[in-house]
Amino acid sequence: MARRTALGPRRGELTARVEEEHQEINGLVADMERLSPGDPEREGKVRRAFDLIRQDIRDEEDLLLPRLQDAMDDARLRGLGTAWEAVRRTAPTHPHPGIPRRPPGNALLGVPLSLYDRARDAFGVNGSPPDKALIGVGAALAAVTAVVVLRKRL
Repeated sequence: MARRTALGPRRGELTARVEEEHQEINGLVADMERLSPGDPEREGKVRRAFDLIRQDIRDEEDLLLPRLQDAMDDARLRGLGTAWEAVRRTAPTHPHPGIPRRPPGNALLGVPLSLYDRARDAFGVNGSPPDKALIGVGAALAAVTAVVVLRKRL
């Protein structure tokens, strides 16, 4: 049995639980995007997603954030916040449950998926078959961008 500290579960256990919650939320949101608003299955998925989001907020506010405050000074916390904002602005805007949540997979696939999602958002595409064409376009744009960035660095 895992030991608990005064702040709750051990670090690895908390990280695993938060990652599992995020992955399940991503899966539920992806399922909801495929279901029509009147589908009876959708309501159960919405309820489950909100239950998980509430639990995730409790875990992060009650356990994770206090641990970060104890472990880092204000300057490092501000730097972490700045880095988080940069990542958030370039991250995909829709869930992709089959994509790895850890590096290097999330970093390699994040750029093309972000381009794909933002094109999908701009054109109002909702997950229908034309999305596959946009995936190709997003991947091609990401590849070209990566080549340009790499050539400038060399």
